[in-house]
Amino acid sequence: MEIPPIPGIISGILMLAVSSFALTLSVEGIGHRLKMNDSLAGVIISPLFTSLPELIIVIEAIIIVGSGPGSEIAAGTIIGEPFMVSSIGIPAAAVILLSRKGKIEMLDSSLSKISILLGLIFPVMLIPHFVNSVSARIFTSAVLVAIYFAFVLLWRGEGESSATVISNRYLALLTAAGVVLLLAGSTVLVESINRFSGLYGVSRELMSILLIPVGTIMPEVMNSLIWAVRSKTNLAIGALLGEELLFTTIYPAIGIAASTWIITREGMVAVFLFSIFSILIGVALTKAKGSVSPFVLYIASFLSFVIYLLIYW
Repeated sequence: MEIPPIPGIISGILMLAVSSFALTLSVEGIGHRLKMNDSLAGVIISPLFTSLPELIIVIEAIIIVGSGPGSEIAAGTIIGEPFMVSSIGIPAAAVILLSRKGKIEMLDSSLSKISILLGLIFPVMLIPHFVNSVSARIFTSAVLVAIYFAFVLLWRGEGESSATVISNRYLALLTAAGVVLLLAGSTVLVESINRFSGLYGVSRELMSILLIPVGTIMPEVMNSLIWAVRSKTNLAIGALLGEELLFTTIYPAIGIAASTWIITREGMVAVFLFSIFSILIGVALTKAKGSVSPFVLYIASFLSFVIYLLIYW
């Protein structure tokens, strides 16, 4: 039985929200067992779980929906995810961290360099759109994948682990429950988005940039907010930056290789707004050196979302 579009969108979002609570402790437990500090666990481990909905959406959009409309959904999801995380998720976590009273973790100074890196590499995904050739696709995909693995191998972060220790059985149960809900929620969501777009004639890519991430960023944003409430600064910010890293490297490489990779004007505007704000905030964090709270600077990235709405409202 086919679920109507709007109830389908709501139920998909709710499943994704519930899964985030299970995966929060899972990430901490896995990071602790791998002897990772908080910023490293946040940047590397957390996104591997919380980005599963988007991966499924991209694959299903291309295979089930088709190469034309599916490519629009895939490209919109890949572009919309880091854009919404940077303009909504990070400011939300920063607001909580800024309001926390008492002792909170110092922000890992190397996280500002990740922001600059993200801003520089995100526009690389546009190369195959302007240079329509097989060699350009292969080159761009290879470069993006190489950047990600070079980062994973070379970056180690700062600080220590503050993970809550849980038993192996509880860890396995939480991880399994979280992943199942992620996959189920993402499947319902992408099918409902496609039906909604067809019924109301809304641009699939615009829907994918603004609406799909509302559901799919919930796991990582909810995880981040939980860590922020618990004053775990580097897990809160690192998890969101790690999510952005996947979506500026690995996922565009998948989209470029497996679809027609159609980027509309809405997508290009989101790419450039994300890049400009990531670079500016990263540079500002580096230069501020304690004179301005880093959380105030992260909150400023909400302006990119406001600008995007003003352009397409």
